[in-house]
Amino acid sequence: MARPLRNGAEKFSRLEGLLPKGGDGVKREDDLPKELGVGGLPEGEWVARGVYRMERVFEYGRYYGRRQLTSPCASGKILRCWGGDGTPVFLDTETTGLSGGTGTYAFLVGVGVCREDSLHVVQLFLAGPAWEKNWLSALEAELPESCGLVTYNGRAFDLPLLRTRYTLARAVPSWDGAPHMDLLALARHFYKNRLESCSLSSIEKNILGLARSGEDVPGREIPWMYAQFLRSRDARPLRGVFYHNTLDIVSLAALQLHIAELAQGKCACAEDMVLAGDLWQAKGFYENARAFWRAALSFKKEGGCALRRLAEAEKAAGNFRAAHEYYEESLAGERRPVASLEALAKIEEHKFRDCAAALAHATEALRWLDSHRIFRDARWEEERRNLLHRIERLKRKLRARPETDGE
Repeated sequence: MARPLRNGAEKFSRLEGLLPKGGDGVKREDDLPKELGVGGLPEGEWVARGVYRMERVFEYGRYYGRRQLTSPCASGKILRCWGGDGTPVFLDTETTGLSGGTGTYAFLVGVGVCREDSLHVVQLFLAGPAWEKNWLSALEAELPESCGLVTYNGRAFDLPLLRTRYTLARAVPSWDGAPHMDLLALARHFYKNRLESCSLSSIEKNILGLARSGEDVPGREIPWMYAQFLRSRDARPLRGVFYHNTLDIVSLAALQLHIAELAQGKCACAEDMVLAGDLWQAKGFYENARAFWRAALSFKKEGGCALRRLAEAEKAAGNFRAAHEYYEESLAGERRPVASLEALAKIEEHKFRDCAAALAHATEALRWLDSHRIFRDARWEEERRNLLHRIERLKRKLRARPETDGE
């Protein structure tokens, strides 16, 4: 059974045994480009046969779009519940295809590593599929111990693809089982109802304020560009791909910082504050969630969302008087008050035994539905049917015991 490659010396000693026949395993930087027939690469070095390493440094304190880059280590700790444990390492791959499968492999990986005063973005470029084992070992050498991976859609794409390539190479990645935070899930949580797309490029443009230069290339063109390189061995057209991958890593670092601030309550609008509370609630931190929802009430355009969340929390805790007050207060700001009106009717009928009040709220909900037939759909039909059933039941109760109603 294959085992993980544990340290740099072992990785590269094993790497020698994985070289194609005829290779002596000795790195001759002057010979490698000529031998491989590769030209036009940016500044960097050949670290193994067929593997070219590039590195760029992004200093903390500088602005990238609207986001000032600071050390991601502290923000990773804030997001520990969502996989942000360990030393954050940002990872993004460029591949020979976008659909995955055993025929798809990564030819470029960007690794963002946090240093004391800057973010170092290392890129490993694979000059051809014959040297993929060397490339995997070089990737191992770049990852610090106790790292926590940070990706964008890495849970569904990057990491499964890399695991498949390790398996085909009869190796086990040292990072398998390490903490992993997929920022796509968090970005969708906050922005799926506000942006047409939650792609990284959309988040960059609309949330982070990052504008890419004309040097960038669309992600869908990257597999074709690499296929052209394999034929021509001219890497100059790939410079836009290297730029694209570098900016992806910087964007991951900036986005993690942004989401960590939201999770701390540094929100510019009520919707962000409510959604941050929802994050904490989903992880079982109910007091944190309540604190965020209460803080959302300080915004002018709250829209009733925070009040509904507080009402639901109080109802779940059995505090029906408090829940009733929050539901009533939320009605003023809601654009679609049916759910809150029905919740009030349920509390009044089953907890307060006040069928008259329950009937009034249920009737008001029905009146709202009937006046908004433009939204008529399956949901509308079901809600109306349920309300009619509730209203008829309440009327029967009132006819059966009118003298006790309202107590």
